[in-house]
Amino acid sequence: MEEYVIKKILSNNVVFVEKENKNYILVGRGIGFGKKKGFVLENPDTIDEKFISLKGLSENEYENFFSNIDPKIIEQVEAIIEMVKNELGEGLNPNVHVGLIDHINFAINRLKEGIEIVNPFLSETKLLYPAEYNLAEKAVNMLKENLKIYIPEAEVGFLALHIYGGRGEKSKKEALESSKMMNTILSYIEKKFNMKIDKNSFDYKRFIMHLKGVLDRVSNNKTIENILLSKVKEELMIEFKVAFDISKIIEKTLKISMPESEIGYIALHLHRLNSQKA
Repeated sequence: MEEYVIKKILSNNVVFVEKENKNYILVGRGIGFGKKKGFVLENPDTIDEKFISLKGLSENEYENFFSNIDPKIIEQVEAIIEMVKNELGEGLNPNVHVGLIDHINFAINRLKEGIEIVNPFLSETKLLYPAEYNLAEKAVNMLKENLKIYIPEAEVGFLALHIYGGRGEKSKKEALESSKMMNTILSYIEKKFNMKIDKNSFDYKRFIMHLKGVLDRVSNNKTIENILLSKVKEELMIEFKVAFDISKIIEKTLKISMPESEIGYIALHLHRLNSQKA
């Protein structure tokens, strides 16, 4: 028999409990109604979700966390995670729950205070992680509808990274680093070619997709021969030099080695991108 001892009532639908010296949040309709601290829940059928909360933190740190979290946010996060699970056909890593709760709670508090949410890597995130971005859009619509608050598109990008980081062994930090890297690369290209890239243009999207293809091949050791390499180095010297510099940004960020054949492909894509500028 599973026994959960209530440590704190967060709302009628959310309680903080302990089971076998591990802390959980339980979410369920009416699960906290009429209950008090110390009450024992035995095999509660009304539990929709549970997860270990802030593992490794002290009792005081738990209290601080919950004192700053709106229980409605916890309910909404669980609904979002359930939606993501149904859409993907796979569950997210349990460790993503607390991070997502903390992030959404913080973001909503900032919005209520009139602080603008800025995401300089939004376009890159949208292109690099389309499935997660689509789910994040649905999550934001859920939050808008249930919390009656406007949430900007910038927040969609941040939620997409959280969702990506919750899938399997993937890392939100790695996803953010990739988005930052793409942003750095685009800024470098703009500087070197004295151009302004329209992030809503087809040319921009095509370049990002091609670059992503290069990264996928290199990361999976599936690089292909570039029979045009010698010609590229001879006729596209400027593009090849910029592509070489880009390869160093990639190597430093992803800790991978970029073969010259793939640098040649980047140079070709740069030539196409540069030729489209006004």
